[in-house]
Amino acid sequence: MIKQAAETIRIDHSHGGEGSIDLSRIVVPEDRLEGIKLFARVTVHPRSTIAYHIHREESEVYYLLEGKGIFIDNGGKRIPVTAGDFCMIQKGQGHGIENPHDEKIEMLAIVF
Repeated sequence: MIKQAAETIRIDHSHGGEGSIDLSRIVVPEDRLEGIKLFARVTVHPRSTIAYHIHREESEVYYLLEGKGIFIDNGGKRIPVTAGDFCMIQKGQGHGIENPHDEKIEMLAIVF
């Protein structure tokens, strides 16, 4: 099976955050890939955030491809992250990410 990335969409104020992100969905629930709800390439634009939010029914990982930012973990701790870092959010936990820099963050986001 080969999946092409879907059209990239701009999302302003993701989960109530600042600025905007671009989301290019590769896998969506309609694909019925067992266990994977979303596989997407995400761009967090400079000075933008994905606000803290909770995953009640699923887990999620971020894998940073380029850039650097601040990951907000389940306890609200702010942790610097950079390209190559893997951020894990387990079912029932919350998280967010901030990009306070002038360069974008590119990452893969997988919800399962």
